[in-house]
Amino acid sequence: MTGGSVGKIVFFMPLDEHEQVRAVHKQAWTLSSAGYDVEIAVKAAPVNEYLGMKVSAVGSSKGYVLRPLLNSRRWFRICLSKQADVFVLRNPDCIFLALILTMAGQNVVYDSQEDFSRRPLLRDIRPAFLKPIIAQTLTFLERLLARRVAAVLVTQAQQVQQLGGRTFLQPNAPLIDGPILDATRNMPRVVAPDRDTLIYVGGITEYRGIWQMLDIVERINMARPCTLKIAGRFADADLQRKAKDHPGWRYVDYVGMVSHAESLSLIRDADVGLALLMPVADYPTSSITKLYEYMTFGIPFVASDFPAWRVASARGVPGIYVDPQSPYESLEAITRLLEDPELRRSMGEIGAEYIANEFNWNKYATPFLEIIAAAQNRVSPARPV
Repeated sequence: MTGGSVGKIVFFMPLDEHEQVRAVHKQAWTLSSAGYDVEIAVKAAPVNEYLGMKVSAVGSSKGYVLRPLLNSRRWFRICLSKQADVFVLRNPDCIFLALILTMAGQNVVYDSQEDFSRRPLLRDIRPAFLKPIIAQTLTFLERLLARRVAAVLVTQAQQVQQLGGRTFLQPNAPLIDGPILDATRNMPRVVAPDRDTLIYVGGITEYRGIWQMLDIVERINMARPCTLKIAGRFADADLQRKAKDHPGWRYVDYVGMVSHAESLSLIRDADVGLALLMPVADYPTSSITKLYEYMTFGIPFVASDFPAWRVASARGVPGIYVDPQSPYESLEAITRLLEDPELRRSMGEIGAEYIANEFNWNKYATPFLEIIAAAQNRVSPARPV
């Protein structure tokens, strides 16, 4: 334990950036604000400190299948040198590391933010027959972890039963305060008075609806001026090249990768948010951050009609749910919102109220602190009632 602090927590994230939203802006910041000495260990460290927390680089290696095995020994030595009270590890690359650290007597919390029984099916893994094998193997290992480490955190309700053991639900509830939101609120508004603005923030792939969005913005511009703002990273250069060749690209304002605060400012200044993900892998059951961020800023949305995505608000619905594979249904919903400012306002208010009062990170921060404290003290965390 570091002098003057509650304890030292190391977030070991060899595939992530130091601005990772869930781990850093929510979990790590919560711990730091509670008096913990927090270190963020990521693949590369362009800064030594972020939001008052130490940042260090651990490096990684290329490849998908063998990467965890090739790096676990080196990562284990790095972890031991940090002398943490609790290690928070993320994603499958750290499964073997989590087991080794636990066997060495270290306190480990493992955060699995995706359902890896299905998510590998979307990866570009060659040969393709390895995909279901990898998915089954990862699920088996995560079940094993749930019985060995202090706690396993998941974002999807079905994972609690699927993994069993010490598995706890921690969905991707949005931030409603803190330094990131403060930075966003201090950014000047950029609103185009002569055109509508659609927004999409996130990874850019075929399964995340890039072709549907380009088709839609092209059709909208046949009737009214509209810009589609996109913030995020393309899955590969070939997809980006093909997207730029699409006739709808002329109406796109692509800003690439931006900070979390900047992406939130883009959402704040838009008219309608988009989340037209396809019904593949674990997308239909995922805890989708972008939908919650649209609602945070009172932006109505058009999203895939997945039961797990439907928001339960007493006042009504904050957006329109559609079949993402039906471009006409999506186009009709978006056009309806763009043509009706009062509908946008009322849906936006419903979403903003839902986030402020019912579903936000502050509701999950205390259970997260309790899980970390239990791991530090080597007792079983209490399950929420």
